[in-house]
Amino acid sequence: MVAPLDLPGHGARRPGRVTAAAQDAPPSGRRLAGSLAARAGVAVTTGTSREEFLRRLRATGSGDPGQPPAKPRPRFADKRGGPNGFIESWTALGGTAEQVPAEDLPGAVTAYAVGRDGPLLATAGLDVAADLTWPDCGSQAAAGSAVGVVRAVAAAAQTGTVLLRADDNRGRAASLLPPACIFVIDAGSVVDTLGDFLRDLEDPPSQLVAVTGPSRSADIESTLVIGVHGPGEVHAILIG
Repeated sequence: MVAPLDLPGHGARRPGRVTAAAQDAPPSGRRLAGSLAARAGVAVTTGTSREEFLRRLRATGSGDPGQPPAKPRPRFADKRGGPNGFIESWTALGGTAEQVPAEDLPGAVTAYAVGRDGPLLATAGLDVAADLTWPDCGSQAAAGSAVGVVRAVAAAAQTGTVLLRADDNRGRAASLLPPACIFVIDAGSVVDTLGDFLRDLEDPPSQLVAVTGPSRSADIESTLVIGVHGPGEVHAILIG
């Protein structure tokens, strides 16, 4: 025979942990009152009035439970935002970056790709002198390219993250198959955090890819390996 367990929130409750007013509330209300008291370290008896309960709760610094909690301080609040902040975060992760005028984009792409063993692959619609165009070239040709060039929809400065829409780049192949990848980013699309981008996102694509530095993995024996699941070299070109 299995004996029933008296788990918190189920069955009998410990006496003397909720207010008299809360005892008349539905079970969910009693659980909330008990939880608030326990987390705040407030000793509450069955004779405690609502006003006394709230007074003790406020005295702990927990605030009024009827008010929303204070907005937490962002983890990366001390880091810079904007294009310069993104470049700082991105390069700290092992990527490289530069900012150029829009008319200098073709030259910047060529300068990065020169001397590499293999063709330059770019997604359709990018104004660069590429040897291959995705998706017209096909997967096998894309896998043999040396550098892929894709357009990013935005970037997050505080984490050094590039955001790609799968529909803008006709899938993910151009950003995953080559050993090196160039991300073309409009400098005006750089936001502080991923949350800032997601809050304003309209018409979300079927897939949104977040790239934070070169591909890396330490799954096997905790040994860090670069370029396992994607490009081992990543270069960001900010336009504007």
